[in-house]
Amino acid sequence: MRKILVIDNDEYSLLLISDFLALNNFQVLTADNSRSGLQLAREQQPNLIICELELPEQNGYEILRQLRDEPITASIPIWFLSFEADMATRRRALQQGADGYFHKPVNLNELLSAINNLFGG
Repeated sequence: MRKILVIDNDEYSLLLISDFLALNNFQVLTADNSRSGLQLAREQQPNLIICELELPEQNGYEILRQLRDEPITASIPIWFLSFEADMATRRRALQQGADGYFHKPVNLNELLSAINNLFGG
């Protein structure tokens, strides 16, 4: 079973995405802050990380940098979620090394399709 870590400080988004993914046969780990998200990523080494770009303690760019700097997490695909819909934000996220970028509120069927494409299913 594929393991997905969702990091989001918005309780509604976190529950919506994690419940949807669990219903679609993924093992879902959740974190509501960057510290616990980084810890779970290191300990559990998920197959994918979906991370809110704007978190209170550390933004997604900092989380991405830390995970890319560590050999055990460097190759995990990281997708950002954000309310920012402008092309400049999306471009910056991808230039910084994110593997994907989704605008909130995320279309769950599009997210599932992208995940299935990532995992070849």
